[in-house]
Amino acid sequence: MSDGWSELPEPGRLRGRRQPVGGDLLAGRYRLAHLLGHGGAGQVWRADDLELGRPVAVKLLRQSGTTGDAPPDAIRAEARKAARLVHPNVVAVYDVVAGDDSPAFLVMELVDGPNLAEVLRTTANGQAASAQVAEIAVQIARALDAAHAAGVVHCDIKPGNLLLAPDGTVKVTDFGIAAISVGIPASTGSGQDRELLGTAPYVSPEQVRGQPATPASDWYALGCVLYELLAGRPPFVADTLEEVLGQHIHTAPVPIQTIRPDVNGDLAAVVMALLAKDPARRPASVQAVSAGVSGSRALDPSGQTQVLPVLDSVAPTAAAHGDQSTHRPDASTTWRRHRLLPIAAIATAALIVAAAVAVWRDSTTSTDAGQPQPGLTTKATAAPRPSSPRPSSPPATRSTPTSAGSTTPTAARLNTGATLTSLAQLLREQSRGREGKVGRAAARDIDQVIAYLAAGETDKAAEKYRDTGKRLAEAQRDGRWTPTPQITALLGQLDRTLVQGN
Repeated sequence: MSDGWSELPEPGRLRGRRQPVGGDLLAGRYRLAHLLGHGGAGQVWRADDLELGRPVAVKLLRQSGTTGDAPPDAIRAEARKAARLVHPNVVAVYDVVAGDDSPAFLVMELVDGPNLAEVLRTTANGQAASAQVAEIAVQIARALDAAHAAGVVHCDIKPGNLLLAPDGTVKVTDFGIAAISVGIPASTGSGQDRELLGTAPYVSPEQVRGQPATPASDWYALGCVLYELLAGRPPFVADTLEEVLGQHIHTAPVPIQTIRPDVNGDLAAVVMALLAKDPARRPASVQAVSAGVSGSRALDPSGQTQVLPVLDSVAPTAAAHGDQSTHRPDASTTWRRHRLLPIAAIATAALIVAAAVAVWRDSTTSTDAGQPQPGLTTKATAAPRPSSPRPSSPPATRSTPTSAGSTTPTAARLNTGATLTSLAQLLREQSRGREGKVGRAAARDIDQVIAYLAAGETDKAAEKYRDTGKRLAEAQRDGRWTPTPQITALLGQLDRTLVQGN
């Protein structure tokens, strides 16, 4: 199969190369529960840590069984670099298992919330208010500062790799995953032999030219993400991959305030500076980003970088240790490896990228009804042109607190929207029999609640949510519907924040 696994319908100890299923036991410790999503790097499963008795997220790295796969030592080395990074805005990597008789996998911190790609899809016009984007910018900048201080370059910053925790904290995931998923370091070779990692709408000009990825490349990608949050689309969209990559090198992005006149001028200036073609001209620290954001809060000293010591005496382990990580991975971003053509040929020949290229709107896809869908290899495609201009009016549903210990009004709205999005998804997953009908109907009602919040109509949102809750309670009393523990928890949270708060 294209994903490197063969079919085996029954759960058991996952060995060899076959399709994982719920119930599989990894390393004698991690029991796979259900598939959360899939992408170019592999599959992400919710699992149970049988030793510690807690849920975890397991990322099974996609390998084809060819010479292009990363060797176990390289996988462990990249995972260890990521695991040394401890920061509130970074999804923690706790352990790695890589051997010859089973798929390599990582165990990471569980984040019970959507990624920004999913939030974009549920927000009116895909646009956010200036204050909300400013808060998100500072949090991601903190994560990048921490990673770069630890000597780690992400190489694939994009909405699908930015997770929203229930408390409103933004967390960056998949540090080092882009490299180990295709069996090469973040940048190798020289000139036309160099491989390029990233996602086309967010890759830096210097990477397109075949130069190594550096911290400045991550800051450029952050600029692309912030631009998309404000404009509803990435800075460069075109009909072909070659056009998108060429625009990163040669084309100046349309000024944010041309698309969104309401965007704060200081924030617009920071975003445009991050998109500078010259890496040396980009802001390159959280201080630089925060200083340029009007009204941004003072930095939280609790978010200091921690680089853990390397223990040379510890040999690679056969079993992983883990906490939890529920990220909704970028499911249509499978990158294919090819050589880059010489830069002189960019204007006249196709420029091929080595890694997963995603259509920007589909940068993250969760699985339908929790059914495993093996990692799909997609041909490199460019970000499509939007079918119609984006309105300039921003929604009022997305924000992020600047520290994990505080929740601002905008952060509360963003957190509520994320909780509603998670609830709607869980309701849709109840797809069998009468319960499926009740769940799907309730999910449509929750979609309407999200729309009301996006329009700033909080009273209507609360009323619609109350009506939905009553119908679910009636269905439960009548035996037509049974909530899962996760649904019960989300309903309780929304009762406190959405109903009691109005």
